[in-house]
Amino acid sequence: MRGGVLTYRKDIDGLRGIAILLVLAYHFKLPPLTGGYIGVDVFFVISGFLITSLLATEEGVVEPLVDFYNRRIKRLLPMFLVFSAVTTIVATALLLPEDFIRYLHSLRDALLFKANLFFDRETKDYFGPNARELPLLHTWSLSIEWQFYLLFPIVFLLAQHKLVARVQTAILLAATLALSAYSIVVTTNATDHYFHLSARFFELLIGASATRIKPATRSRGADLIVLLGIVALILLAIRFTPATSFPGGNALLVCLLTATLIVFGHGNRWLSSTWLLHTGKISYSAYLWHWPLIAYLTYLQIEPSIPWAIVLIGAVMLLAHFSHAYIEEPGRRMKIGLGRSFALFFFLPVVMVLVAATLTRWNDGFPQRLGDEAAHAYSNMRPFIDTHQPQCHNFNGNDLEQCAIGDLRAEKRALLIGDSHGRHYLRFVDVLAQQAHLKVYGLTSTACLMLPGAPASASSPNCAQDTATYYRLIEQGHFRYVLIGEHWLGYDPQQFELLNSAIERIIASGAIPVILQPVAEDGVDKKSCFYRHIKLRKAVDTDCAIERNNTYALAQKTQVARLFDRIRAKYPSVRFVDPQTVQCQGSHCLTVFDETPLYDDAHHINTYAATLFGQWYLQHFTNPLLD
Repeated sequence: MRGGVLTYRKDIDGLRGIAILLVLAYHFKLPPLTGGYIGVDVFFVISGFLITSLLATEEGVVEPLVDFYNRRIKRLLPMFLVFSAVTTIVATALLLPEDFIRYLHSLRDALLFKANLFFDRETKDYFGPNARELPLLHTWSLSIEWQFYLLFPIVFLLAQHKLVARVQTAILLAATLALSAYSIVVTTNATDHYFHLSARFFELLIGASATRIKPATRSRGADLIVLLGIVALILLAIRFTPATSFPGGNALLVCLLTATLIVFGHGNRWLSSTWLLHTGKISYSAYLWHWPLIAYLTYLQIEPSIPWAIVLIGAVMLLAHFSHAYIEEPGRRMKIGLGRSFALFFFLPVVMVLVAATLTRWNDGFPQRLGDEAAHAYSNMRPFIDTHQPQCHNFNGNDLEQCAIGDLRAEKRALLIGDSHGRHYLRFVDVLAQQAHLKVYGLTSTACLMLPGAPASASSPNCAQDTATYYRLIEQGHFRYVLIGEHWLGYDPQQFELLNSAIERIIASGAIPVILQPVAEDGVDKKSCFYRHIKLRKAVDTDCAIERNNTYALAQKTQVARLFDRIRAKYPSVRFVDPQTVQCQGSHCLTVFDETPLYDDAHHINTYAATLFGQWYLQHFTNPLLD
């Protein structure tokens, strides 16, 4: 049939129904479907098949393209805009300033059909715990489809207009094979291609290639193939986990199964059952609505039980039913041309979001949205944001002066080395160094126990190299002090004996070793604790504090204390700085001061806290950086 009209196939909507149920079961953590994310790959194949089938009915190039894009816009964007508006209203009421800024940037990129690129930059790991707090994470797959829509129809219609059918088929199959092989190769050699169009394009092309196979007529053999195909999909959804290599060869298997179901599913009674058919029809709305619900519950640190997850899935399906009836269908039937639909559903929303994102960024995320306590906390922290000197963390050795803190005009110099805890002490040391008229260079490396001879780890492959570089610098730099700041509780205590060697090399260089002791920790994320009160509009009380004598990592704490005692006895010139002497009062240690958080997570203090602790230390103790 020509003219862009297809014969409706119930079985394909039924296949959509299976796909959305797999996705919902996975995202709501219903066992045993630990690989239910393959439902998205089923959607990709269906889209490739339907779009190619539709384009194959067309004649010409320009008019079919105009008609195609107008129908895509009216079919998809009205519902997407309503969903975006509701999600943004909730984001405005709930998200912390930095998260609200990021949300608007993700919405901008989702409207520009490049959400997959945004989340590839932001998280890399689709399955990571932090990813579950991103309200628009699921729009990555919609962007993949839109990128396919923007590329494939033009090429397909030109080929259909210029080439004979056999050549078209050969090119299509060759492209499908080549991109399938590419996805397998890149997924085998790396783990960060989950969001990439180049690693996903073959999935849609498999659907396109399925149009070259005449659908099988209904028979017992075809019904058996469909039944086995459905069972195989479910078994894969049970067998796969977030640790499964994907997309690549595993996605190829899912897509070939889906294509088989499309070829043999015409008229199949199981795929055409009434309830599954309706589930497939409302699958787009269900896909849009379900993820923000999960993300916002996760953001509030609420994990639904299995019974509640089933209730929530029911609520999503009910909302999807009404969205399909009152938003999707009326939008699809609108009698407007491409120019008006483009302006109304794409251009104007993009402009509005760009303006909102810009204003929000200029105003630091509008913390006043969250109440007076949030506005007060962000006002206190604002002067201390972005002062961690990121260019000196995992330092590449280009310009040491860019890593200087303290009195930048001083002749006396010191060096601060360590891991991320050395980094979180930068402002603390800066306060001490300014009073002592001392210039300090802060050089740190991620997860690196910066002691000579410490073994390398997967999380810090360059640690040994960085350590060797910094200790050569110590021997040649004529520093007055060398400060060591480490997350002492984060390493194997057997490695601490290497501290003797480090101190001896520092003393031999003519410098005085200074050891920065750990801040208080009890294994609980104190930043999340504080901000959960803000999100729920509850006053911050003492439940976020740390008990001074808590038992978290008690054996490790005891070993570190004994190590420091031995160092004191063996090397009298070593100086120790203990921030807990000013952080802890009575039986508790501060994690909040002046209704402002002091921690960035469970064991890193923020720059606001580091500055305060430095000021308090000088009020109560002699500056350890003074001769």
